[in-house]
Amino acid sequence: MEIIPIGERVLIKPIKKEEVTKSGIYIPESARETRKEGAVIAVGKRDDGTNLPLKPGDHVLYGGYSSDTFEIDSETYVFVPFKDILAKIE
Repeated sequence: MEIIPIGERVLIKPIKKEEVTKSGIYIPESARETRKEGAVIAVGKRDDGTNLPLKPGDHVLYGGYSSDTFEIDSETYVFVPFKDILAKIE
């Protein structure tokens, strides 16, 4: 199944934060990093039909409160408006 975002939206697979250190110590939720990172799965287009400056496979930081989370085949994905993409990590 292929999911194609409509409009200026980006489909992201969030990168799960480590809950345990290499030595086996559990990291509490409050001590984990709060930034949101993920891998781009699919990208929509601008209203005028031009491409957004991202492509599948890009690693991004994103923020905002208007993302929609859903699950397919026990994998979690997030739709994020393009304006909430903070940076591309290279």
